[in-house]
Amino acid sequence: MRVSIAEKKKHYRIIFQLLTEDNRIFIKEISKAIKTNNQVASNRLREAFKKGYILGPHIRKRSYLPFVEYVYFVRCKDPLEQYLKFSEDQRVIYHAVMDGFANLWVISKEEIDINGDVLVGGPRSDYYMPIAPDHSWDTAIQIMRKKVEDFNQKEYEPKEYIENHWNETIEWDEEDEILYRYFKYNLRKPMKSVTMKYCISGQKSYEWLERLPKTCTILTYFFPETISAYDPYIFVFETDYEDFIIDLFSELPTTSLFFKVSDKLILYAYVKKKSVRDGDIRPISDISALHIPLLVRNLSKKGIIRNAEHAIVNYHWGKSI
Repeated sequence: MRVSIAEKKKHYRIIFQLLTEDNRIFIKEISKAIKTNNQVASNRLREAFKKGYILGPHIRKRSYLPFVEYVYFVRCKDPLEQYLKFSEDQRVIYHAVMDGFANLWVISKEEIDINGDVLVGGPRSDYYMPIAPDHSWDTAIQIMRKKVEDFNQKEYEPKEYIENHWNETIEWDEEDEILYRYFKYNLRKPMKSVTMKYCISGQKSYEWLERLPKTCTILTYFFPETISAYDPYIFVFETDYEDFIIDLFSELPTTSLFFKVSDKLILYAYVKKKSVRDGDIRPISDISALHIPLLVRNLSKKGIIRNAEHAIVNYHWGKSI
């Protein structure tokens, strides 16, 4: 029986929710949830990844002393030259070329010198990823506008979503590192492959999985219209109300990622095309369509943020280190 696109999208949403609850959930459990057989459930899972509805589950180390990573947002003369150089640099975990307030984003295992003006730099906090809500982009914008309008600084209470562990240590050995690198970009990979290759015991591997929520942040992204429908943006906020900003942008129906560098709150968000820029050589006919700039302007006018910058990610490279 032919299944409609709308029905498939419902399945993708359910699968995303299941993956956030159990990253290595069995196909038979997915089939029960979407009320189909194992083969169809397996197909839906594969489609969700291949078509770009779901990305992940990935893992990233928390900010314990052995794992401290350094993040830099840089304005430099030749970002492509730097990009090519850092592609070979084993200290650099991730780097991207951008357009906007900065044109280079670098994440490194240690402090490094970068040619250019470092606009934001320092050790990163833990990552924080809320679950993308199940509503439309227009509904999200309406909710966000109302939240900004109703915000009262006197009633604000920090929730401490973002943590750091820079002064804490954690046990982590060579086998832990092998498992981390193997699963970094796909936590659903088969355990047997890596344990047999490196002679890691079953007990060790499953203890590693049990400890994972403490040692790493698990990241699973959802894109209701597939990842290609959105532009990847970095936003940098200076604010005394960071948990309000996190709650606010967590209303976006695409998954948002938050972390801190120095005293800056960083948001990595996939934004609906034309919500930040028109993307057309013609004059913008409806300024109200630029939802995010207008929202940021209102945040500034109400004194919720002191400053905000943004950039769009053009291309990037992440290493399994």
